[in-house]
Amino acid sequence: MNPGRRNALLSLAVLLLTLSAGAASGQNIENYTKVGDKMPGFSVDQASGGAFSLGAQTGKVVVVNFWATWCEPCQVEMPEMETQVWQKYKSSPDFAFIAIAREQVKDTVLRFQKTHSGLTFPLAWDPQRAVYSRLANGGIPRTYVIDRHGVIVFQEVGYGSGSVAAIDRAVRKTLGQR
Repeated sequence: MNPGRRNALLSLAVLLLTLSAGAASGQNIENYTKVGDKMPGFSVDQASGGAFSLGAQTGKVVVVNFWATWCEPCQVEMPEMETQVWQKYKSSPDFAFIAIAREQVKDTVLRFQKTHSGLTFPLAWDPQRAVYSRLANGGIPRTYVIDRHGVIVFQEVGYGSGSVAAIDRAVRKTLGQR
């Protein structure tokens, strides 16, 4: 099977897995935010030490990604986020990125980081859903792009073919705005 077809089938399988996980749990996934809303402020501890505070990022375009170590779609999405978003924009002083592990503790995130050394973007944790529960009641991966004024310009739940490319387009477009 050619690599393009194999990747397309893998993306479709991961998307179906993401959607079926919500359906199997009987949970209706609700977003508490929408594009155009102000992103609720938050602060989380980072694996690299110190805290990531959204309020401290004013003036920057920020990507916030929620994930979990057990989430298969997250595991497929993360390497793409690394290459197509983090590596592309990390040197810009107008860009920030944080990947927050939902319902996971520091030790779990640090173990994950050790075994996935190819992922260099900042990792954090939200063991009690303190941040996550202000945005939605379920569904990961979940990604937000926030403009320089703290307004959500892009949000997506799940992962499918083209998801990370859409995040990249939102970041690129938002970085171009002043």
